[in-house]
Amino acid sequence: MKGKALRDITVMLVILMASMALVAPASSSSTIVSIESKSVTVGQSVTSQLMVEGAEEPISCARVILSYNSSIFKVTEASINEGDFDSFVSSIENGKITIVCFQIGGEGLKGDFKLADIAFEAKKEGICELGVNVLELKNNKGDPVHAKSVNGSLAAEEDEGAPEPTTTPSITPTTIPAVPSPFLSPSPTPPSPSLTPTPSPSLITTTPTFTPIPLFPAGSKALVHIGNFSIAEGKTCNAVIIIKNVEHLSRADILLEYNSSIVKIESVGGSEFNKFAWDMPSEGKVKMFAFGETGGTEVKGDIKLAELKLRAIGKENESSELRLTVKGLKDGNNHDVPCEVKNGCLEVKPSSAIPALSVFEMSVVIAVFYYLIMRRKR
Repeated sequence: MKGKALRDITVMLVILMASMALVAPASSSSTIVSIESKSVTVGQSVTSQLMVEGAEEPISCARVILSYNSSIFKVTEASINEGDFDSFVSSIENGKITIVCFQIGGEGLKGDFKLADIAFEAKKEGICELGVNVLELKNNKGDPVHAKSVNGSLAAEEDEGAPEPTTTPSITPTTIPAVPSPFLSPSPTPPSPSLTPTPSPSLITTTPTFTPIPLFPAGSKALVHIGNFSIAEGKTCNAVIIIKNVEHLSRADILLEYNSSIVKIESVGGSEFNKFAWDMPSEGKVKMFAFGETGGTEVKGDIKLAELKLRAIGKENESSELRLTVKGLKDGNNHDVPCEVKNGCLEVKPSSAIPALSVFEMSVVIAVFYYLIMRRKR
């Protein structure tokens, strides 16, 4: 009996586990980030779409690197167009395209949607792989979403319709020997000495190979800085994040962290970089991406990364650190820029207004005041 009961329980457990496996939600790996494969004639351009397909939960942030062979295909900043996200930033560096997209102030994107349109110009015949590397894909809550990367390819072919060059037969001129005249006797010509030129010493020149070196002088450091602020509860102030002592800067990736129960960030903007994007992946965090101009022109001097509007929502005498973390500072040769960080602080200062009294407290004050007056009359 006991054996039969144990067998029945085992069968029921197996059936239950099988049914749970059948009704389990599909894995988030069904999300795919891919790029189209195309072919094009040398000298022409072709556009490929970088897509997200099958996103089952809203996507609010994406950061993708697309690699290609820059010796076969040419890509310019003007040939990269934004997709379906609200905010879009791109940069090109050494055969790699970095694309950052954000959805600001609304629901994320679901299903199939476009990250970017990229036009490739074929420089010469060849085939290259389009490598998709998903650095970041997050939902509305700031949680990472797993996605499968699907690479593409580009083929550049010569124009088969071009006529082949034809060779024109060369004409060899025929020389007729001169007939000596019987009336003219040739006068003897004295032999002239032959001059043997003295060979000049050959100059051997070597072409030096150029290896990119960091553009920052040795010992030089940039400073990433945000100030200290003291404001009353409910009031606002503008906080500026500055990168100082910059020699050559082409890209910045910086995170700001704060106590969201004390500080509220109402707006982010005002960057002096050529392109700027930001996102709030979770409570108390702001991610900022900035790119300098392309074509070898980097940012120099002191540069404003962003200006933030902060509101104090904490209680009096509470304070929150404004902590900066440099995820990446790069120069024009894609080397790390040495830097130091100076964090800031926001303090909620006491209000200068007279504190409001409750009804009970007001009644006590009036009673005491009345008692003192009546006592003096006696």
